[in-house]
Amino acid sequence: MKIAFGLLVLVLIILGLRNRKKEKKEWVKEERYDESGAWIDKRSGERGTYGSHDEEMEANRRYIAKQSKVSELARSVQSFCFAQYPDFQSLSDEKIKRHLAVCKAEASWLFNFAETLTGGKTPHIKEYALKDSPLHQTLKKLILDFSFNRFPKLLDLEIEQIKIFDLAAGQFSDKVLREIETVKA
Repeated sequence: MKIAFGLLVLVLIILGLRNRKKEKKEWVKEERYDESGAWIDKRSGERGTYGSHDEEMEANRRYIAKQSKVSELARSVQSFCFAQYPDFQSLSDEKIKRHLAVCKAEASWLFNFAETLTGGKTPHIKEYALKDSPLHQTLKKLILDFSFNRFPKLLDLEIEQIKIFDLAAGQFSDKVLREIETVKA
């Protein structure tokens, strides 16, 4: 009786494992479409696959990370302006917001420039005469320090490409400081 019971348990285990194996393969064969008719690459809870939903989330994550870097650099530049220009604090909120918008636009441009450089392409930059005051140099160093900390791949570039990025940072500082003069006027 014990042997028959043992064989019965063994047969049930084998049947259970066989059916379980079939079920694992069945879900792969099912067609998975959402309501719009688009193919669903990944079900919730599945691991190990990379689907279109993941690409969208990854693109969104990269965008948010880039915007936070842009905002951080813009705030750093504006804090520098508050520290260096005593009259800057007395400006109206509208003028300070305008200056912050200029800082964000220039920071976004600089980060796009850095991504292009680290991507292997050397973008063309229009050269013009920059002021060589200590204030411009200090702001440029702040921008370069921030950029090299956020984009360490910039340090691996060729010297000529680093010089181009240095020029771009100089133009950034020049535009921001010119904007202060415009806002104060």
